[in-house]
Amino acid sequence: YEIDNSFKVKSKKAHILEKDANLVYMLNIRVILHMKDGRIIVITSDKGTYNKTNYDLTFENNVNGTDGNTKILAENLDLLSDEDYASIYNNVILTSNKGSLRADKIDYDFETELYEISMYDDKPVKVKITR
Repeated sequence: YEIDNSFKVKSKKAHILEKDANLVYMLNIRVILHMKDGRIIVITSDKGTYNKTNYDLTFENNVNGTDGNTKILAENLDLLSDEDYASIYNNVILTSNKGSLRADKIDYDFETELYEISMYDDKPVKVKITR
């Protein structure tokens, strides 16, 4: 998620363990990412972690993400600073003005706004496209 973009990380509660002072454990997380194209992406979840050294963010339980046009619901979402995409997985529901889909996992590229959709088994991916 291009570390050059500005972002804010907030939570209602946070704690740091002595054994790994770079990892912040958080409850009720809200992250705001400002993209170069002007989009503002907001991601919330019940809990997760923030790595102060490499800026990696993980979200767990009731993940909700939106850029105003697309909305994503899932159980997990990972934003890794060395990747160009968000990895969204476990009970993913994505809705936008172009349609909706359900999948086990989606890798979403912020720059190209393209999705790589997959399931954990041979089940088909359900996609509804509207025009």
